[in-house]
Amino acid sequence: MTLTFQKEVAERLAANTGSKQRSRLSVMAQYLCHVQHVFTIPGRAFVPKPEVEVGVVHFTPLTQPKIEQPFKLVEKVVQHVFQFRRKYCHRGLGMLFPEAQRLERTGRLLQLADVDPTLRPCQLSVSHFRSLCDVYRRMCDEDPHLFAYNFREELKKNKRAGQEREADRESRSL
Repeated sequence: MTLTFQKEVAERLAANTGSKQRSRLSVMAQYLCHVQHVFTIPGRAFVPKPEVEVGVVHFTPLTQPKIEQPFKLVEKVVQHVFQFRRKYCHRGLGMLFPEAQRLERTGRLLQLADVDPTLRPCQLSVSHFRSLCDVYRRMCDEDPHLFAYNFREELKKNKRAGQEREADRESRSL
């Protein structure tokens, strides 16, 4: 399948491990397809002329995905890793776990997946993500509530509790 995208999106889709263009989009596309940025079409080739150049990208679906886990699980792991794209990968992976167990479980995930915690998200290959997803799946099988965990919900809950404590203090001081 050959599609056209804005040049920058095309570059992200085909970005290799280590590239500054490497993103969540790169990993999600490349674990399911062989992705090749074929060529770029200059904006002047179109009427009316757009402000951007166009990248032509060829996708060849793989017979077996490079990561053999449910799409939602892969998406969750990749999303968490790239949410702190300029930080070390352990920072985003930690958000997969409740705060009380975050350090221990993140360390365990990285150790069992054999991934260096000081790698940045753009330095992780699809095989790194495969290892992370496989180990995270085993952890979710051990703790069925883990996959449903959402760190944003925990943040909201903690914020509300803090606001309630503050309101109690203010009412007592009156």
